[in-house]
Amino acid sequence: MHHHAHWPTFGLVLSCFLALGLLFGAWQVMITDLQQALQLSPSTFGLALTIGVLGSLPAMFLTGRLADKFGARRVMAISCLLMALVVAQLYWVNHYLVLISALFLLLGSAGALDVAINAAAVNYEQRTTHKAMSFFHAGYSGGAAASALMTGYLLSIHVPFRLIYLWIALGVAVIGLLVLLAKPLDRLISHPIAQQDNHNAAQGLAGLFRIPLLMILATIAGLTFFSEGTLEIWSAVYLRLALDLPVLLGAAGPAIFHIAMMLGRLTAGWVANHFERRKVLLMAGIVAALGMIVSLSTTYPPLILLGFLMSGLALAGIVPIVFSLAGGVAPERSGQVISVITIMGYSGFLVGPALVGSLADWLGLRIALLLLIGAGIGILILSMRLKQYLPSLSHAKATAG
Repeated sequence: MHHHAHWPTFGLVLSCFLALGLLFGAWQVMITDLQQALQLSPSTFGLALTIGVLGSLPAMFLTGRLADKFGARRVMAISCLLMALVVAQLYWVNHYLVLISALFLLLGSAGALDVAINAAAVNYEQRTTHKAMSFFHAGYSGGAAASALMTGYLLSIHVPFRLIYLWIALGVAVIGLLVLLAKPLDRLISHPIAQQDNHNAAQGLAGLFRIPLLMILATIAGLTFFSEGTLEIWSAVYLRLALDLPVLLGAAGPAIFHIAMMLGRLTAGWVANHFERRKVLLMAGIVAALGMIVSLSTTYPPLILLGFLMSGLALAGIVPIVFSLAGGVAPERSGQVISVITIMGYSGFLVGPALVGSLADWLGLRIALLLLIGAGIGILILSMRLKQYLPSLSHAKATAG
């Protein structure tokens, strides 16, 4: 049961997941507008995204250690404020090199926030016994869905897309300031490393990368992030440009996907408590692949959106399960463990934009999106391997709501 005294802390962490969703939901819909404004091809824009994601990798390496040392709340606040500042800069971007610099900083600060909020969520679960990870991730998906739909509406009534960046920046900045002022809530979400633990902590992430279970979980996260990121970024482009559909219907692509992710995460706890976790992961890989088969086998918009819905529901519960399982590998180093998972996850996103963009230029976006079917099959195979390293998995209750 979620004790009423924990609600302020729960709300604080949830607000940061919402902030990240607010940013990415709008960003994904406006990718087409930014790409067209700068007159960039899919491969050129994909390269800019990939370089931008490179900025997130060093940020995530540092963030886990900083969250463990100084507390997740401080890192959350600083990341939110920095992210707001960089989003605002997109209002003035009018050159490719400036775009690359902005994306480098934007995705770096977003990656830092991603690590910090998941570290805070793991600490919250461990200190309150409230299995809330899936609710936090549902908050991200819900915020992204609402943001995508609102952005699509604003674009349809001819609000300049660059102005929307400023509104998003303002919302994220307000959340960052609230987190900065919430020092009394550190007790449940921050896990500073004790002085006597500094020697072990100084070993960094290298030891964690040698744990087979953690690497399998991280690779599953990488394939899931690859699938999520590709659908979030390219679904609107696919609907609006490849199929020449109206802007509102184009915005429905990422919106439907995020709504499915939200619903899937809200129900993930019930599903995982009634079925073996290994089977949940296995089925997720299968249904994610089937969803993309449905979407890519037709040009009929309702069926395309149905496929996105299937994939979103399937992928929804994977990352919360992975984060919660990974948090148990080394509870005293939750920030660094989350860094490992998030780095591997973002590596999937790192490969995705350039790879899909390049294949889209060569073979067309529909063919490029076939990669997501392979990602679903990969999740299936790796989930089967979990039994070898975590034999109790099939009998355990889910720790990720």
